[in-house]
Amino acid sequence: MTEPRLATVLTKRTQRVTWTALTGFAILVVVAYAVAGEVAMRSSLRHTASIIQSLLRTYTDSTRAPGGVMTDALADRLLSMGGQVLITRTTTDSGGTAQVYYVSPGTPQKRLDVPKGASPEQVRRILLGAIMRRSWWRFGLLRQELDPFDIYVVASRGPYLVGLAALIGVVVVLLPIAALAAGRGAREAVAATLGPIERITADTQAISPAELGIRIASPTGQAEVTALADSINRMLDRVDRAHRALKAFTADASHELRTPLTLVRAQAQWALAHQGQEAEVRDALTAIEREIERTTKMVEELLLIARGENRQLALARVPFDLRPVVDDVKEITEAMAIDKRLAVHAEPAEPAWALGDADRTRHILLNLATNAVRYTLQGEIRFRVRKDGSMVGVSVHDTGPGIAPEHLELVFDRFFRIDQSRSRELGGIGLGLAIARLLAELQQGRVTVESAVGDGSVFTLWLPASPA
Repeated sequence: MTEPRLATVLTKRTQRVTWTALTGFAILVVVAYAVAGEVAMRSSLRHTASIIQSLLRTYTDSTRAPGGVMTDALADRLLSMGGQVLITRTTTDSGGTAQVYYVSPGTPQKRLDVPKGASPEQVRRILLGAIMRRSWWRFGLLRQELDPFDIYVVASRGPYLVGLAALIGVVVVLLPIAALAAGRGAREAVAATLGPIERITADTQAISPAELGIRIASPTGQAEVTALADSINRMLDRVDRAHRALKAFTADASHELRTPLTLVRAQAQWALAHQGQEAEVRDALTAIEREIERTTKMVEELLLIARGENRQLALARVPFDLRPVVDDVKEITEAMAIDKRLAVHAEPAEPAWALGDADRTRHILLNLATNAVRYTLQGEIRFRVRKDGSMVGVSVHDTGPGIAPEHLELVFDRFFRIDQSRSRELGGIGLGLAIARLLAELQQGRVTVESAVGDGSVFTLWLPASPA
C-alpha cells in the first residue's frame, strides 16, 4: 500500500482545521448576534414596563379607588408612546367569578370571558395564549404585576430577525469562499514549507559512496530545516571518515597480512629446497613460527576491536581500586624493560576507586606501558594515579622521543605508526593504542595524550570515579 505524501496529509489537515475554525467562528458570530438582539429587546421591554407602571400611578381616577384609572387619558398617553401594550385588571364579582378587563388603547373596559372558578394563574395563561396566538417566535412578551393590574408589553423580533437572516445569508455565501481560499493558501504554504525538505531529499539521494565529500547546502529561512541539513552533513562527515578509515584499514590490514604470509612462504620454500641442512631449516621454521604468532596476535586484536565496536564485549561495571592494577602493570613493565636502561617507578597514591572493569583496565595500561617501553631507549617510565572531579586516572610518563603535534590524534588510529621503518623491528603493529581508547570508551572513560618532540609523552587513562 502506497503511503500518502506528507504534502497531501498536511494540506488535508490544514483544510480540515480551517473549515472547523471558520464554521465555529461563523456560528459564534450568529449566536452572539442573536443573543445580543434578544438581550436588547428584553431590556427595552423592561424599560417600557417600568414607564407604564409609573403611568398607572399617575392616571388613577379622582376617587383613588383600588384599580381606578382614567382610562381615556391613559389610552391617549399609551398611543403616543407607540408599541404594543396590554393592561388588564382582574376583579371578582359577587358570585366569585373572576372578571378580567382590558385597560389599554383600543380595548377600554372590555371584559375577557374566562371559565368560572378559574384561578388568577389560569386567567393569566388564557390571556397569554390570546396575546401570543400569532407567530409567537416573532414577538417577545414581558409581564409585570401592579396589583390589581397585569401589564403585558409585546415587542416584535422583526428588526433583529431580519438582520440575523441577512447575517446567516452572508455566512452561507462567504464561508465556502473563505474555506476555498484558505485551502488554496494551505496548499501553497505547505508547498513552500516542504520545498527545502524535498531539495534536501534530492541532494541526499544524489550522494553516492564515491561522492561522500559532497555536502548539502543549508537552506535559509527555516531554522528546523537548516538544523536537519546540518545534522545530515554531520552524519555525512562521520560516514566519510568511517569510509576512509575502512579503506585505510583494509589497505593496512592487507599489507600487514601480506608481509608475514610472504615471509612464511619464502621460509617454507627455502626449507623445502634445503632439507638436508638441519640447522638452517630449524632457523627457517623458527622464523615461520614467530611470524605466525605475530599474525595470530594481530588477528586476535582485530577481532577484539570488532567485538568492542559492535558492543559484544562483556565488561564489568563495578568499583575497584586502581592502585593494585597499577602495581601489577608496573611489575610487568619492569620485566619488559629488563634489557633496557630504563627505571620503572610508581608514585605513592591514596586509594582511587574507579567504576569499570579491572581486567580491561589492566589491558589498557599494559598497552600504554608496552608502547612506552618500545619507544623509550633509556630514562624512566613512571606511573601516577590522578583525580579530577568525577574522574580518576592513571598516567604513564616516559622519556622517549615524544610525538609531533600533527601526530597526537593519529596515534590512536589503527595501524598508524610514526616511524613505519622501525615499527616492525620494535614488534609493533599499530593496534595497541586503538584498543586502549576503545576499551576506555566502553567503560565511559577516555585516553588522552600530552607530548612534545624531545620531551617524552604522557598517556592518561581516565575512568568514572566510584561513588563513596
